[in-house]
Amino acid sequence: MVDWLLTEQLVEIFREGRAKRPELNAELVAHSPHGEEDVLAGAGTAVRITTTDGGVLVVTPKRMSRVVGSTAYELVVFAELVGYDWISPEMSEKVALKDAHFDRLYLYPRDAPPIVLEQLGPSVYPLMAFLGRVLEFQSQKVMLRKLDDDVVETLGRCLLAASRGPFFSDQDLHELFGRSRHSMEVVAGMWPRMNLAAPDLRELLVNLDEALRGRRAQNPDAWDEWLGVSEENLDAAVEIFRRVSTGEI
Repeated sequence: MVDWLLTEQLVEIFREGRAKRPELNAELVAHSPHGEEDVLAGAGTAVRITTTDGGVLVVTPKRMSRVVGSTAYELVVFAELVGYDWISPEMSEKVALKDAHFDRLYLYPRDAPPIVLEQLGPSVYPLMAFLGRVLEFQSQKVMLRKLDDDVVETLGRCLLAASRGPFFSDQDLHELFGRSRHSMEVVAGMWPRMNLAAPDLRELLVNLDEALRGRRAQNPDAWDEWLGVSEENLDAAVEIFRRVSTGEI
């Protein structure tokens, strides 16, 4: 799932980057010889970045490599990436150096020295956006591993019940959760392919749990149809999600 999501992000971010910056020194390659053949929904998809000193980097949904001749040498596997810096904290305070090296990135793999990427040119901006998505979805992947399938299913039912069931009017959704029905349907439709660590999502689920339980007596048949679990199970699923999303477990 994460590979599929990152393939979508890789394509979208660099297409948008090209639209905004026609001079962008990056090319989206649908079937790159250095791509990932086993990546879902995009076998071989890669971005080829030609650095301003003539070097070549290849970015895929799984890794980044440096190309020399016809061979790609791996720089970092994204599963091991724990962070990145633009330019560097020290240099950001030195304006002259910052201007001279605006296209420099530092990558921080787990249990390995930092990797310095230099002379990235305008590609530094979409690349930073993509790395942000990588770290965001890595967090999601870790969280999903901690959530049992029945918890994920129960929370999905909770969102569907709120967005499409008879429990809340449009006015209720606005007053109780500050959302339109369409907004709620979008969240329900994306579940769980979203940033699960987002505080807004955690707050929404906690509030939904309380509000739905408060409406059960008025809609007992609808509760069984849309949720199909006891109030205690719903409450427990939301509490588990709250603890996982805040790092308590």
